[in-house]
Amino acid sequence: MATVFCFSSTGNSLYAAKKIAERIGGDVVPMGKEPVTVDDAVIGFVFPVYFWGLPRMVDCFIEGLQVEDKEAYVFAVATYGSIMYGVLGQVRDLLAKKGGSLAYGKNIKMVENYIPGYKVNDSEAFKQRIDEDIATIAKAVQNRERNRVQPATFINTLLYRSYPDQQSDQHFTVSSECDGCSVCRRVCPAGNIGMEEGRPVFRHQCEHCLACVHNCPACAVDWKHKTEGKERFLNPGIALAELIAFNQREG
Repeated sequence: MATVFCFSSTGNSLYAAKKIAERIGGDVVPMGKEPVTVDDAVIGFVFPVYFWGLPRMVDCFIEGLQVEDKEAYVFAVATYGSIMYGVLGQVRDLLAKKGGSLAYGKNIKMVENYIPGYKVNDSEAFKQRIDEDIATIAKAVQNRERNRVQPATFINTLLYRSYPDQQSDQHFTVSSECDGCSVCRRVCPAGNIGMEEGRPVFRHQCEHCLACVHNCPACAVDWKHKTEGKERFLNPGIALAELIAFNQREG
């Protein structure tokens, strides 16, 4: 049996995790905030890269994961939009502290969606290349291939310091276009958003994943005005209802 643990806010990582799981005969499970024990022979992690590092929830999840099968084949896939190095080394180091090891790790360059700093760069040719990369990774996992991942460096540590903290949600703004649909609350993987009098309220446990910005049907949510008028993104292979259902599940 195989389990692929995933963290996703715009569907990129969920899309990759689903495709890999389909090929290796596994299940895709969200990375939640509670400790999890797993006894599968194959264990995977699929997640986005934030500021050359791991999303906070991913870091905490891997640190708290209990793996019963000490011979389990563990792999990790990092999805990213621009440039990154060393993130898989962080996963390897987290597992090593627990007496485990990372057998295989790969990065997949996917659609850039950090719109406070970049533009969405989607294209049909890009989608085809992404599918090819996912197929290559899935085949490697099926064959139980092993590789060495690039270690984390001081550059990872330096850039990770710019990752906005959990209080950064105080910089979200909600325009008058908000109709109280609560998509932002339901799609948030961190459970950071509540609704009061039909308006979203942020609880200061933010992952800065921007799921609320990208997935608001009215484009009513922005961050520091840096996202105003910018194109939003949801992976075309993942429906909004599916992403909401996934992020509402208990890991």
